[in-house]
Amino acid sequence: MTLIEQSLSAEQRAVRERAESFATEVVAERAEAIEESGEFPRDVIEEAGDRGLLGILVPEEYGGLGADFVAYCLAIERIAAESGAVAETIQGHTFATLPVVNFGTDAQRERLLPDMVAGERVGSMLLTEPGAGSSPSELETVATATDDGYRISGEKTFGTNAGVADLHLVVARKRPAPEEGHGVSVFLVPSVDETDGFSFERGEYLGMRGHVTGDSTLDEVAVDGDALLGEIGHGFRIAMGTIDMARTGLAAIGVGIARAAFDEAVAYAGDREQGGQAVGEYQAVQVLVAEMDSRLAAARHLVYDSATRIAAGEGDTRASSRAKFTASETAEFVARNAMQVYGGKGYRADYPLERYYRDARILSIIGGTDEIQKTTVAEAALGL
Repeated sequence: MTLIEQSLSAEQRAVRERAESFATEVVAERAEAIEESGEFPRDVIEEAGDRGLLGILVPEEYGGLGADFVAYCLAIERIAAESGAVAETIQGHTFATLPVVNFGTDAQRERLLPDMVAGERVGSMLLTEPGAGSSPSELETVATATDDGYRISGEKTFGTNAGVADLHLVVARKRPAPEEGHGVSVFLVPSVDETDGFSFERGEYLGMRGHVTGDSTLDEVAVDGDALLGEIGHGFRIAMGTIDMARTGLAAIGVGIARAAFDEAVAYAGDREQGGQAVGEYQAVQVLVAEMDSRLAAARHLVYDSATRIAAGEGDTRASSRAKFTASETAEFVARNAMQVYGGKGYRADYPLERYYRDARILSIIGGTDEIQKTTVAEAALGL
């Protein structure tokens, strides 16, 4: 038993058991169909809501489990082992839900959170822009004040669940600008179908099929005054306030994908015979297995080191960045070398390893690239 396992509370184990049953009974049964169709798995997300997995971090008074961040990482890791797309969809929804928990008014929480926890209102955070990235000083999307609310215009890209979400958290700069700061704020915008001037074009990507993201356009989208989340000028704080959690969650997804690929490789190495013996008895294969096992254990340790700090209210950007780049690199390394253990069969589309490899590739980009994470860690280590 690992130190991680020894330290788990009864509540954390209970959440993991929920995720285990959901992963085996629902996600594993639907993963191949989601991969083939690429369609947004709304039925799976609603089932996750029914099982309490969309409200792990939401207070019980709004229908959530009120559990801690370690419990969340245990759950998302297990789900990712069956489908990276489903895990990333839940991750995107979770980190659109938390700003409502942390910054919403009582009325907003009471109106939105029960449906978000139940999976009846899927969320999406729209921060990144085609020409500005996520820099608050360069955001071009604007929310112009009107007599009864705001009109929002701009373009967003790479928002998880964008277009299919029932609620979009749009980060925009208020106009007229406040006397101090950039006026970056967050506005609650309903679904594309419900909102005039709101359109979405889905992108097609290498992996994570079924996970929906793409380009969103807002053209004079009108929202009421109560669509403002938090205060004017607090948008970047709201959007980035859970960044250490989001990066650690992505790292947990990477560990889940790596674990699935590793388990496949080990099982195959024990069953497949070549030259009268199992391929796992060949030293070259054993070297691959040892490297995969060691990197996976190290990545998992870093994920739960960061998660434990966050759960204790001592979140550390160095720890989350360390976990993020290590886990993303590990996921790709393990998936690639698991394919090596399989040989030619590992490259076939009717085996899961090529999906693990494609799904792992995006993790070194989203949530801040590996290069950014390494710079963050290095600057902290060097005291810069």
